[in-house]
Amino acid sequence: DARFLTHLSHAYAALVALTAGQLVLGALVRAHGAGLACPDWPLCWGAFVPQLDFRVAFEYGHRITGAVVSLLFLGLTATCLISPKTRGLTARWSAAAGLLLLFQVVLGGLTVLHLLAAWTVTAHLAIGNLFAATLLLVQQRISDAASAARGGRANAPPKRPRRGLRLWIGAAGVFLAFQVVLGGLVSSRYAGLACLEWPTCAGGVFFPSFEGAQGLHLLHRTNGYLLLATLLLCAFLARREPRLARLTALAALLGLVQVGLGIANVLLRLPVEVTALHSAGAAGLVLLWTAVAHPASP
Repeated sequence: DARFLTHLSHAYAALVALTAGQLVLGALVRAHGAGLACPDWPLCWGAFVPQLDFRVAFEYGHRITGAVVSLLFLGLTATCLISPKTRGLTARWSAAAGLLLLFQVVLGGLTVLHLLAAWTVTAHLAIGNLFAATLLLVQQRISDAASAARGGRANAPPKRPRRGLRLWIGAAGVFLAFQVVLGGLVSSRYAGLACLEWPTCAGGVFFPSFEGAQGLHLLHRTNGYLLLATLLLCAFLARREPRLARLTALAALLGLVQVGLGIANVLLRLPVEVTALHSAGAAGLVLLWTAVAHPASP
């Protein structure tokens, strides 16, 4: 039992990593202006295997990776549902992940057919992160069961942190979710360079306007600062929590790196490499905070 659960947990961990990579690849598609390199869907230039150039290869590779993620998810879900050991552990979360994956596939098609409309791009990013987080929850439930089967800890669920810490963990989760949505809007509405200075925005003024692209950019900045402050507070409050101390400290560190990458994006005028790292950091932070929130939830 323990061996089967351990192997299954590792397989889900690999799927989570591949899904996070798919999110970064999606950011690279956009950064390279390849979002409409395949102008139709589900085919690409009317073919299952199109003639490739640089941009088509990016977009087509993104689609192929998405198909691989989908097939692996279906295979692992079937394995969990067939086995009595894991059916009760994963059925509810696997069903939620399946619905999210279906929405994500539809949104991918709508993003192309609606010519990269801001709402489709943003929803595609948000649902992709939520799908990855749900996969991680499934993985953690299986990992906990594997540890219990090995006698690594009691069958009781992990001890929940004190109420005050739980509230701040929840608050950080809200700020993080909002930041992901804002990041999608900043990208899809081309607001990344609406402010060309840091720490000010334009002409030495911190908040010259809260309208249009500039207002969206400033909201993304401000929420990022609030998120970082909340992550640092959670790391401080969780410093004596055995399971959470390392995770919250790592999340706070990653939050600092994310702020630094956001500043670099402005000062260096959105280089592709920094944009990719910023997207990878966001995906990593979502997964880290999912792991933090796992024992904090009821």
